[in-house]
Amino acid sequence: MSQKKKSTINPLVIELTMTAIFATLIILMTFTPIGYIPIGPVKMTLITLPVAVGSIVLGSRSGLILGTLFGLTSFYTCFGMDALGNALLGINPFLTFVMCVVPRVLCGFLPALIYKGVSKNGTKRTLFAIPLAGASVAIINTVLFLGSMWLFFGSSLSSLVGVAIDNIFMLFALFAGTNGLIEIAVNIVVGTAICKPLIEIKKRLI
Repeated sequence: MSQKKKSTINPLVIELTMTAIFATLIILMTFTPIGYIPIGPVKMTLITLPVAVGSIVLGSRSGLILGTLFGLTSFYTCFGMDALGNALLGINPFLTFVMCVVPRVLCGFLPALIYKGVSKNGTKRTLFAIPLAGASVAIINTVLFLGSMWLFFGSSLSSLVGVAIDNIFMLFALFAGTNGLIEIAVNIVVGTAICKPLIEIKKRLI
């Protein structure tokens, strides 16, 4: 009976290589129109997609790296690339850094744990676990980012965007309505289509 030839590729090499590919996509998207799309007073981001795919396919370690990179590039856009971010940077650079980075770190790290838990470490219910984990990236990003914005800068937002924002619910309605739903839909549909074959390829390589 013939036995399946075992791969000689180190799993860590595979993880680092794929992480580098997703990291490159995040950087490229940051400086192209598809990374941040202006819709109303805030920009919708599709960078949650490579973060979601990397977190689900590669695990929490890579998710943490990609989420951190997402946060750092988001903070970088506050230096002239994003009007609202630039205004918040002028009010308090440290809190702007926290607002940009911490939610993105978590939106890279936590979905890997969600996928792992729901799919029993990738052995069961993966077709449900992938879209759930993918959607969670956009949800975590939106909720924590806007929550931080309200907590740190709520009293200044009305004057900055030119619209009366009296409470956090108005903030979410103004900033997250269409944007958040599109981000969730992209992560579910496109993310699932990408993750499934990548997970199979990774299994074969390892």
